[in-house]
Amino acid sequence: MTLLPSQMPGLVNERKFVGDSLLLPFVLSLLDARLQPDPLHRTGHVNSVYFDTPGLRAWAEKANGDNLKRKVRARWYGRPGDLSATTPVFLELKHRIGSARDKTRVETAVPADLLVRAPLSDPAWPALFAAHAPLLGEPVGPDWSAVCRIEYDRVRYTDPESASRVSVDWNVSAVPNAERFPWAAPVALDAVVCECKNGGGAPPRWAEALRNAGLRLRSFSKYGECMLRITNGSP
Repeated sequence: MTLLPSQMPGLVNERKFVGDSLLLPFVLSLLDARLQPDPLHRTGHVNSVYFDTPGLRAWAEKANGDNLKRKVRARWYGRPGDLSATTPVFLELKHRIGSARDKTRVETAVPADLLVRAPLSDPAWPALFAAHAPLLGEPVGPDWSAVCRIEYDRVRYTDPESASRVSVDWNVSAVPNAERFPWAAPVALDAVVCECKNGGGAPPRWAEALRNAGLRLRSFSKYGECMLRITNGSP
């Protein structure tokens, strides 16, 4: 089997097209007509717990537009009622250099009760990274703690012409760590995000239709957008 560039180790180029959630039907219709459904994971519900330092270093790197950025997160798939007693969870360290990214990912099994019921202040969250530090290749210090949980719906495609993997995300919401942000309310983003990952080069030809419909090609981080609202106290 030939791997797409976005499935190969090393740096991968990411482009994100962002627009109002009202554009979701158009985006899905366009990609259904132009691309192929992902053969393994066509649709899914994505959950991520993001970690940061007391000074919110990861969020500041995004907010300040730093060329070098780091994200630390635990990710799993499925709604609460769909999870098995122990659920696969992926511990991820993600580094960005401009529009390129490099990601280390380790799979482990976690009791569903932790994922569904444990508060983000539970020490079991950072303990996951401490237990798997040798496999991740770099330590996540004890000052990194869970700051928010973000979830959304996703549909995935492949584009053989541009050797890309494509995803569309919507219904993005976030819940903050209540101990760290006692003033903050849950957050909801009124946005649809289409992400294209490949080895670089020109954007795929269908991307022009997205821009014509009103989606913008821009830097976008769900974590950054949600944390902006959490720290400001806006839903």
